[in-house]
Amino acid sequence: MLWIDIIFWMTYIISLYLTIFLVLTFFEAPMRKKKSTLTKYPFISVIIPAYNEEKTIADTMKSVFSIDYPKNLIELIVVNDGSNDNTLKLAEKTSKNANGISVKIIDQKNAGKGAAMNNAIRQAKGEFIVSLDADSFVSPQTLKKMVPYFEDDQIASVSAIMKVRNPKTMVQKMQWLEYILYAFVKIILSSIHCIHVTPGPFSMYRKKVIQLLGGFDEKSIVEDQEIAYRLQKNHYKLAQTYDGDVTTIAPSTLKTLYKQRNRWFKGSIMTLYDYRSLIFNKKYGDFGMFQLPSIVSGMLLLLVVILMFVKGVLVPLYEQLHQLALLNFDLFLYYNTTFSNIFAGFLNTIFSYDYAKLFVIVIMLMINLAIIIKAHKYTDEKIKVKYIIPLILFFIVYYLILSFMWIISIIDLIRTKRTHSVSWKK
Repeated sequence: MLWIDIIFWMTYIISLYLTIFLVLTFFEAPMRKKKSTLTKYPFISVIIPAYNEEKTIADTMKSVFSIDYPKNLIELIVVNDGSNDNTLKLAEKTSKNANGISVKIIDQKNAGKGAAMNNAIRQAKGEFIVSLDADSFVSPQTLKKMVPYFEDDQIASVSAIMKVRNPKTMVQKMQWLEYILYAFVKIILSSIHCIHVTPGPFSMYRKKVIQLLGGFDEKSIVEDQEIAYRLQKNHYKLAQTYDGDVTTIAPSTLKTLYKQRNRWFKGSIMTLYDYRSLIFNKKYGDFGMFQLPSIVSGMLLLLVVILMFVKGVLVPLYEQLHQLALLNFDLFLYYNTTFSNIFAGFLNTIFSYDYAKLFVIVIMLMINLAIIIKAHKYTDEKIKVKYIIPLILFFIVYYLILSFMWIISIIDLIRTKRTHSVSWKK
């Protein structure tokens, strides 16, 4: 079909443009580790908003206690957001062994992550605040790696590299690759001030800026993305470190992955709509002219993936099953197993295949593989043999799975209209 071919080539051109832009930015923009010239360390308030996190809250708090930073210059604020499990009791118990760090426990009625963050910010003593999800674990050196970025007065936020903690299931291993790839892309985007999300697992903010902008949006279901858009709208800079990391527990099943991505997808659409005036707006530099259009294109590309899957797999499968049904599922008659017919069918398949499209697909896979390799280097990770199968599945089926989740999320958003809910989980 002509329209299918048009969509395919448009998708290829857009994808190639975005890839080339990122590659050129990677080679042209300065991508060096930030060296500190600090003469003194600022006071930091680490905030852990928690809702029903009894399984991880203690270890998350302990990771803060192990941070390599002057203990008298850190305070930890844990906000129990109306948990109905043992989160509060475990937080109180763990706080008794704080390794010299001041700990404050806030117990509030369930109001959502944004409200929990704002409540803590009002009581925070630090010049800078750090958000840390209650199922994430910061590495000891990360905070020291992040602080120097704030020597630039225009920097309002710095994010750590987010990695999957102890991936066990195939779903988690594919996310492990996704997170590493995304971290590398964020490093590139940081060099041209195009970051559009400050993830809940260990993002650091200049407190006075967040207060000036009115705090976190308590109605948004993606408050970490909304605050990044708001910072960009007000012409602040957002940075990404690449030598400090935090690990987080990723969804282990397709069901839990869908629950997470459903919120992400719907929240992204709503946030993008709220800040639609920034799209193709020269006042916002590369963020308005490249990053936001790229996000819109990415959403459309997921739809194209579904379309191509339906056209290339589901439709031919249906046609084959229909022909089998007409023959009463007589497989011998259907396949006609004489050597000549098999050979003729093989030659027909070979010479009728669209090699132009196959060439494009192979080239894009090779480019993405090269980016994956580079991403491992810049995130201090090694390509492991045990990740070969997840890597193959990552390229073949992972984005197809995400595309279906994206479609369902759109339908869900249209069906329920625009709604806000209590925001929890990454």
